[in-house]
Amino acid sequence: MTTKINNTMELNLNELEIVTGGTVGELEDLVHAFVCTGSDYGVLFAAHCPGANYGTAKIVEELLNSALGISADIDLGFCGTGINSKPNKYIDKATGKTLTHEEVIARIYG
Repeated sequence: MTTKINNTMELNLNELEIVTGGTVGELEDLVHAFVCTGSDYGVLFAAHCPGANYGTAKIVEELLNSALGISADIDLGFCGTGINSKPNKYIDKATGKTLTHEEVIARIYG
């Protein structure tokens, strides 16, 4: 779906998702759900520190796989900034069903 803004610029929903949080924001959600701390400072650093957040993404992918049976592909885009990132993919390994980000978060909280 594409939306016209002021008849001069087009913005598709995938681009809008990147602007409003996108894949890096989803990584922050996942880290926060696993850590469940009262402070978000460490979560923000782990998710939003470009470049360094690649390691965090791999740890989260491994946790989702081993603890919940979810195969995850977290794409952080150019240098971990979210620029040109593809939507994150989550698949329930038992059923092969694609999961939404919200479904994954709900499973983490159990």
